[in-house]
Amino acid sequence: MSVLDPADPAVDPAVDRRVLLADGSPVDIRPLDRRDGPALVRLHRELPEHDRWLRFATLSPHAADTYAVEAAASGTVWGAFLGAELIGAVQVAPDAAHPEDAEVAVTVGHRVQAHGVGTALLERAVQESTRRGVRRWSAEVLTENTAMRRVFADLGLPVTRELDGPSVHVVVTLPDPEDPAAAADFATASLARAAHAARAGLGAVLRPRSVAVVGAGRRPGSVGRAVLDAVLAGGFTGRVHVVHPHAARVAGVPAVASVDLLPEAPDLAILATPPATLPALVAACGERGVRAVLVITSGLAAAGVDGAVLEAVHRHGMRLVGPNCLGLVDTAPDVRLDATFAPGAAPSGSVGVVTQSGGVAIAVLEALRGLGLGVSTLVSVGDRYDVSSNDLLAWWSEDSATRVAVLHVESFGNPRAFSRLARRVSARIPVLAVRAASSEVGARAAASHTAASATPAVRRDALYRQAGVQPVDDLGELAGALAALSWSAPALGDRVAVLGNAGGTNVLAADACVAAGLRVPPLAPATRARLDALLPSTAATAGPVDTTATADATTFAACLDVLREAAEVDAVLTVACPTALGDPGTGLGAALARSPGRAVPVVAVALDQRARVAPLRDPDGTPRAAVFADPADAVRALAHLVRRGADVARDPGRPLPADEHPVDLALARSVVAGALDAHPGGGWLEPDDCAALLQAAGLDLLPARVVRSIDEAVATARAIDGPVALKVVAEGVLHKSEQGGVALSLRGDAAVRAAAAGFVTAFGDAWRGFLVQPMAPPGVEMLVGVAGDPDFGALVTAGVGGTGTDVADRRWHRLVPMTTTDLSELLDELPLRRGIAARLVDRERLGTVIARVARLAELLPQIAEMDLNPVVCTPDACRLVDARIRVAPVIGGRAP
Repeated sequence: MSVLDPADPAVDPAVDRRVLLADGSPVDIRPLDRRDGPALVRLHRELPEHDRWLRFATLSPHAADTYAVEAAASGTVWGAFLGAELIGAVQVAPDAAHPEDAEVAVTVGHRVQAHGVGTALLERAVQESTRRGVRRWSAEVLTENTAMRRVFADLGLPVTRELDGPSVHVVVTLPDPEDPAAAADFATASLARAAHAARAGLGAVLRPRSVAVVGAGRRPGSVGRAVLDAVLAGGFTGRVHVVHPHAARVAGVPAVASVDLLPEAPDLAILATPPATLPALVAACGERGVRAVLVITSGLAAAGVDGAVLEAVHRHGMRLVGPNCLGLVDTAPDVRLDATFAPGAAPSGSVGVVTQSGGVAIAVLEALRGLGLGVSTLVSVGDRYDVSSNDLLAWWSEDSATRVAVLHVESFGNPRAFSRLARRVSARIPVLAVRAASSEVGARAAASHTAASATPAVRRDALYRQAGVQPVDDLGELAGALAALSWSAPALGDRVAVLGNAGGTNVLAADACVAAGLRVPPLAPATRARLDALLPSTAATAGPVDTTATADATTFAACLDVLREAAEVDAVLTVACPTALGDPGTGLGAALARSPGRAVPVVAVALDQRARVAPLRDPDGTPRAAVFADPADAVRALAHLVRRGADVARDPGRPLPADEHPVDLALARSVVAGALDAHPGGGWLEPDDCAALLQAAGLDLLPARVVRSIDEAVATARAIDGPVALKVVAEGVLHKSEQGGVALSLRGDAAVRAAAAGFVTAFGDAWRGFLVQPMAPPGVEMLVGVAGDPDFGALVTAGVGGTGTDVADRRWHRLVPMTTTDLSELLDELPLRRGIAARLVDRERLGTVIARVARLAELLPQIAEMDLNPVVCTPDACRLVDARIRVAPVIGGRAP
């Protein structure tokens, strides 16, 4: 089988087929076959002589034709298509004698050179080659072909060059799937290229020089007319055109009867016409040279036109926002594009918003307007046929006008790309995500404890955590988080000082902090002394600080100054309760205008405030903090400041070191291949196969033997020095202890025989045998597991194990690939610091088990479910007592 053979069922041409070039143009990359021979011949024939010389070291068109016909039939070529036109091709021809080596060659049409076609093709070839076990490419490049040499050099992979007469022999070392750290440079370079391409591709969407509105009525009342009115009222700096079949002017703008009559090819066409009209209309836009379309219309799938619309978009290389969306906004002074039918003009500001729901987009706009904040860019992606949250993340990664990003994502098209882009953005600005409802269907039927807990919501939250995204549960929390993050610096720790003038509300605020995972520690003696000097003797200064109701605004503000200067304080929560003596919160704005020398954020509560959240302004009117009516809302916002501070300070870590956690990939693949050969649809591994697969990752199950008779069970137990565990092997029985199939601490022949006979009787026709093990030393029982996913990747789970797994329901999760920081944080979350676990669990040993499981899951996507339960932890070891592993075939390079 060839490296890039489209006949191979493991190659799914539809997976990530569409990519963006460096200039943002979308192209489709797919494997070529014999039917593409004429297109490949045409690509080579149309090369100018100099290009043909650089590619083939010959000027003969016949030689190029012969190569093209043979290459297309070889199944080793992938092509890049702009619409229906083949604009580039890459061939990766394996060395029959050395399957880890392959020769690579790239051809790019002259018209599209320097647009990133060659790089896009090579990136796809890297993915396919590494998946097929190719480790090195070689290429012969003429010394004068500096462009191709630069393409190889810029891939982010190790490259060696050796001069060989008129050419350079180039050798490229491909990423080693067994060593994620070795692929870091390529991944970084690839992400940077993808982000740049996505930004370029959105230029026509967010920074158009001209727009055309199709579907705006002559009189107000239609969605199309509302969008046109918004574009005009917003003061769009570009040129506006209208297409209307009957009107000469609409809203004062000259109109033409059809797209082909437009005086210029607009960058962006806004379409608000019935679904049945869209296929022809989108095609007409493409033929006119429109670069992007914004489709407001809904109901395309119900009308059966969605496929035709997408085909037209792809054929003409356009970007598509929508359909079924509210529209988009860019408030940059040199753009001022408000192309939505939202009520009122979009407020200008520094918040970037992407949402699938038009209603959520309107709610966010209203919340920002109420806070005096606004948007830099807003895109309602609707049914997300093309432009998605990933594109907007790429845009914001380098957009200085955006200081906070907001996402409302109901589903993920490419969660792994989302994770990489979100990490890139969150390193620069806060990223907030409104949690959308996640169906739990699918996890209910899972047979393993791990898979049962791997709900869509769990996967989503793990994705957000590792990507530095801060989830919010409702629009009220979103508004509070936006206010706090817009007007306050991140907190550099989780130590909160509570300052108030009423003891009861102080206690409520402190309790809310603790419930949110924040600390309210006692204040240092020096800090208390300064507070005592300001307050009456009846005040409480140990923390929370109760100034008493007699404290005036000046005293209250002075206490705030003291707390902001205290080394043991990372953030301050103030709770001001107005009394007949006055409102102590009135001096906070002036106090916040004074710098304490440390970036200590403040979140305020004004119990008489009518608005849920508002700006706390200094005497000049500048917002200095967020002030809330409810202490619970204030604490949630404060938690976001703490989380943001932790994210900024967080070391992302490095990939789990392959040398510390080696995997015998040949052995592991052999075990999985054998199981799938026996059961092509997948299934649960036999105990011996479980042990062998874990052994490939350097993990040893407690010795066990499977026997098929009562006498064998007795004889095997007799040979073990000490008590034994007897477990049933029965058809359909996975959770043996829960189904009465485990007997522990058996001593002597009689005890073993009685337990075995009981299993035979209890399980009847399902009984297949027994598993006999020595008893593990007593210790803390943990669970480590894996739940595979074709989109998100494998989810690694760790938590409380043993028979109390489901009762405790205490599990923590990370997606692979995990970094050293992910592992450390996961271990921090486990309940290992108190009680018996603090004495018996060796953190490093447990971490090794989790890391090796994560590496195994990363390298073998065929692992659909895994439970290591219990993992018995003692100070000297972590012993794997029982294992259940289910494998499934991989389709299109991904596990189902």
